[in-house]
Amino acid sequence: MKRMEPGILFRNLLIEIVIYSFLIFGYYLLVLRWLDDWLMTIFNTNLVYYAVVGLSMIFIQAVLLDFVTSYLMKFIKTDQFGIKRILDVFSDR
Repeated sequence: MKRMEPGILFRNLLIEIVIYSFLIFGYYLLVLRWLDDWLMTIFNTNLVYYAVVGLSMIFIQAVLLDFVTSYLMKFIKTDQFGIKRILDVFSDR
């Protein structure tokens, strides 16, 4: 793994945060627009099913956001931010 400058690492982190922000905002609007009534009906009728649906939506959102962000970071040719990068940059070895 190549050693990165802290400034480049910080820039990549900011790019990734901006991408995540737009994607999460879009997902939020999608859920409010098209799934609001359906989720409210499930909540009022069956709380166990609502919990399973909610956890499934959280998991699917996390996987899709990671996939889309990874693709976009590769598309704009920046290294993806991660804990290995932090440890590599700030290690004394």
